[in-house]
Amino acid sequence: MKYLDIYVKAFILRNGFQVNGDQLKAGFSGFTYRPFTLEGNFLAPEAVHDMLMQSWRGVVRLFPAMPWRWHDAEFETLRAEGGWIVSARYENNATTWLRIEATRDNTLILRDNFGGRTITWQGRTPTRVGKNYQVSMKAGDVVEATLAKPLEIPPAPKDAWLEMALPTQTHIRALDPS
Repeated sequence: MKYLDIYVKAFILRNGFQVNGDQLKAGFSGFTYRPFTLEGNFLAPEAVHDMLMQSWRGVVRLFPAMPWRWHDAEFETLRAEGGWIVSARYENNATTWLRIEATRDNTLILRDNFGGRTITWQGRTPTRVGKNYQVSMKAGDVVEATLAKPLEIPPAPKDAWLEMALPTQTHIRALDPS
């Protein structure tokens, strides 16, 4: 999170362009000029996407790399590897709701990072297998779940980056899930 914060503060202009030099002149780069690189802007959205959801080796992971400071976040209709359309909510540093729709026949494998909290499943009900929940799904099937919102935000871990250039509440919506 620290490096994403530095990137946004020192290398992104108000119009969203990524510049090749450190605009703060804070020593993050030996360059301080303003030429920009369009493809450089792909870094920040991809980093945020990976904080909200990851899917690799057949496993969907919700909020796997959330900064402690982002107590609340939500995303809708992001695509995950394996043919999944995923929406989820994160409140007080914990997943509180998820919805996963299959776009093709496949077995959903969802990593359990729910901290032992009780899950109320709607639609298809996954089975716990090791560190994951699994369920076979057909195209159009939906898994939805709710979990209780923690009563309070947990204390910050010792290694938490507390300075923030990005907003502390984030909502991301895909433009078109099809």
